[in-house]
Amino acid sequence: MKRIILPVTCMIAFCSQSFSEDDLMNRPYLLGDWNGARTSLEEKGVTFDLNNTFDVYDDISGALDSGTEYFGRARATMNLDLEKLIGMENATFSVGAISQYGRNYNRSVFGVLTNPSSIEGVETTRMANIWLEQTLFENLLTYRVGKVDGVGNFGAQEYGGTFMNDELAYIPNLLFAAGLPYDPAQQLGAVVTVRPFENSDMKGTYLKGGIFNSNNLDAMNYDDDGVDFTWDGPTAFAGEIGYISPEAPVDLPWYAKGGVQFNSGSFTEVNGSGETSKHNTLYYANVGKSLYLLGEEGDRHIDGSISLSYAPKEEVNVYHYEVTALLRAIGPFASRPTDEAGIGLIAAWLSDEYSDNTDATGNDPSGNEFTVELTYKLKLTPWIYIQPDFQVVLNPNGNGSRDPVYLGALRTGINF
Repeated sequence: MKRIILPVTCMIAFCSQSFSEDDLMNRPYLLGDWNGARTSLEEKGVTFDLNNTFDVYDDISGALDSGTEYFGRARATMNLDLEKLIGMENATFSVGAISQYGRNYNRSVFGVLTNPSSIEGVETTRMANIWLEQTLFENLLTYRVGKVDGVGNFGAQEYGGTFMNDELAYIPNLLFAAGLPYDPAQQLGAVVTVRPFENSDMKGTYLKGGIFNSNNLDAMNYDDDGVDFTWDGPTAFAGEIGYISPEAPVDLPWYAKGGVQFNSGSFTEVNGSGETSKHNTLYYANVGKSLYLLGEEGDRHIDGSISLSYAPKEEVNVYHYEVTALLRAIGPFASRPTDEAGIGLIAAWLSDEYSDNTDATGNDPSGNEFTVELTYKLKLTPWIYIQPDFQVVLNPNGNGSRDPVYLGALRTGINF
């Protein structure tokens, strides 16, 4: 019952309002301005982000278990501008909760390593992010402390919002292996970003470091309500150096970043022996650029990016290295300036230990898995979109004897 509290509450508020059809189609949120209360709160420093994302997937062929599957995530976030509220300069406090409902299907039903959905996971209703962020010294330093998203700060796909597959929309699967907390299973930690060249030609260069509680290497299940504030360890660390070019309507902005994740804990070896090995270190690099402007104003454009992730310690990692590449169009047609279209590739090379264990189970180890996604996000109004999606997975689960898995999907997103 508690998993439907957020969406039902939003719908009750929606039904209590009166509105014209024209206002409904053009307002930024389904629930509108709450009779002026939303704008009034925003002026005082209080903003809300209420949304629901719902995915339906069906295998066309190749899945281990055929059938239609669904998963949904309702999220409510409140952000407080502490400068407006209490005079704390350039400071924000954010708190959010999620309710997830549906079936965890990517491995149990489709039998693939990749995550076709960026929201699919366990059924849960829990707190997610709880953090304080402040920027100091004329943008020289920013810190964020509290229950934070570790992997989302170190290695995330900058152009991923167009896609449904988690490895293109969020982060490559390889980068989960160091045990950093992730969204929506944030854990205690801190992220500090330093911008040492803000007043020079190297403006946009940054250095970033983070320290996190990896919660016994399971951010979700050992903190099922999201309100555990104990530091259980082991401790995970991350560092990144990068550059983000200044954006202007006539420019083609670009970025580049590289980083490392490290966890001091003991990891179960992937060869099936049940033994453990200390420490795990992961490396990544990601570059992206706006390639072409589709309109003179710069709000319609084509972007591309590529990432490389590497896990040198094969005995504790399913993935040895992984490459992702994506191409997206924002406003692909002049008549549809807010739509998005994308094509993405995920190429994963698996560790020898994992592949050898696959061979021991009687399967044909290919040593790799390849995924292609083709997607289109159709913005019906400012507050709702639908997104048809197609994905194909070759050598699913690294098994060369299986046929490709073909998946069709439809996502609906609503901002309340």
